[in-house]
Amino acid sequence: MYPLVKRIGAIMIVCSLAFSLSACTGKEKDTTAAQGEPITPGKPIEPGAPITPGKPIEPGTPITPGKPISISIDNPDVKVTPEKDRVTLQLPNKLLFDYDSDTLRPEAEKLLEQIGDELKKIGKANVEIQGYTDSQGSEQYNLALSDRRAKAVEHHLAAIAGLGGITLSTRGLGETNPAAPNDTEEHREQNRRVEIIIQ
Repeated sequence: MYPLVKRIGAIMIVCSLAFSLSACTGKEKDTTAAQGEPITPGKPIEPGAPITPGKPIEPGTPITPGKPISISIDNPDVKVTPEKDRVTLQLPNKLLFDYDSDTLRPEAEKLLEQIGDELKKIGKANVEIQGYTDSQGSEQYNLALSDRRAKAVEHHLAAIAGLGGITLSTRGLGETNPAAPNDTEEHREQNRRVEIIIQ
């Protein structure tokens, strides 16, 4: 009986050691196995129809208008200068004002009506009206006179019906940016002008 008990005790010690050894070497495996099964998603979300753009716009690409600006003025004294994104109309002062005056002449109103008709064809545009003078008189006086003349042109254009899409602004620039030297009366007359920039 005693040897049997001794043998059972020895077996229990061996089993206990074996269990301890297994627990030590397989601890990480057991822990990993205890985490359970991975989550299985349900039905995947399927996107609808992809949005297909007409044509991608590269960054930095300028917006190009559908139609280039085109202006036709039936007056040989009006200089029309088309550029890449704008048109400049140069109106000599003799078509608009008397000398040293900021009141539009009657014939000037007809010319501005014609310009208004051309602006209606464009529909939408930014229009800046710039006034200039020659170098006779003080710089301050010329600056104020050029500003009043630009505003007189703006006032008349603003009163024309059908120009709702046209944004008007003015600048009086006096004797700056001369079109010709201020050395003769003929040249000074070229400097007395209004420029209408349409873009």
